Amino acid sequence: MEALRDEVRRVADRLNLSVHIVMDEENSIIKVYADADMLRRARAGMRDVLELAYTTAEHHPYWGIAYNAAEILNILLERWDGSSDLSRDEIDELEWRASELKNAIEKLK
Repeated sequence: MEALRDEVRRVADRLNLSVHIVMDEENSIIKVYADADMLRRARAGMRDVLELAYTTAEHHPYWGIAYNAAEILNILLERWDGSSDLSRDEIDELEWRASELKNAIEKLK
């Protein structure tokens, strides 16, 4: 993986790109970010979590927890930079998803 990381760095240098490379050797993943602050990186990771939540079968015992937690985080990350406050509808959705999250946890007991 180090060789791949080094090659990505060489390509980025050749193209005059400033990149941040994150290696997750445990899961064999390399992520390359160009001009991305922590919020953008979090949003990119959130898309991975949402994809898992959307594609996992609803009968999986953890689906309800993953799905509703991901949706809550997604709403919050979209408003994280403070460019606009949460709308009443978004707050209502957060409350509803929190109750669904609690119900999903109760089912595990």
